[in-house]
Amino acid sequence: MGSAVIAICDCGVYEEILIGGGMMNFTTTCYFPCCCENCNEVVQVNLLSKTIRCPKCRSQKVIPCDDPKIANKLGSKSVAEWNVQEEIGRELLLYDGSYWCPKCKKPNLRFEDGGICWD
Repeated sequence: MGSAVIAICDCGVYEEILIGGGMMNFTTTCYFPCCCENCNEVVQVNLLSKTIRCPKCRSQKVIPCDDPKIANKLGSKSVAEWNVQEEIGRELLLYDGSYWCPKCKKPNLRFEDGGICWD
């Protein structure tokens, strides 16, 4: 069962993003927030796709938000997690800390629990 987060930044970024996959698609779908270096947006990307692309501009220049290039201060509380150790070699984790925002280029992006579980 997947969950959701909300990506928020002082510059106006506000995106609801699904995390993980559902019962019917978990082997082919793992949604996770990524920063697109081409269109400078926070986007929802399926990390299990054959080709990982930004859904807005179709660029392959996307960086998952758990990447050390994006994560600034992790915080102490997990906001979302999804285990894809077998598929991509790691567990995906987002914390209540700060992340680099692709839009304003400042470490003001944060993630909050989206309050939903989906299947």
